[in-house]
Amino acid sequence: MSNNDKASGNTFLIGLTLGAAVGFLSGVLFAPKAGNETRAIIMDTGREWKEKAEELTSTTRERLSKATTKGKETITDLHNDGFNDLDLDDEDL
Repeated sequence: MSNNDKASGNTFLIGLTLGAAVGFLSGVLFAPKAGNETRAIIMDTGREWKEKAEELTSTTRERLSKATTKGKETITDLHNDGFNDLDLDDEDL
């Protein structure tokens, strides 16, 4: 997948998420309910989204930590196996 395809995919996902959020808020705000009920729904949904975001952040941090640890182990193994003379500054890599 090229960088342009990835950017298009990311843009689409951002647009989809924003569209869903605007649609949800519009539906809640224009629904025939009392103001107190509407505010309660918005607050509950906000809390749910916050919890999901915190969960995703935590999961992402764990996965990045594991990937970093694995990368460091791999580099150490390569170094110990005699790959000291690798020229990682070579522009042809």
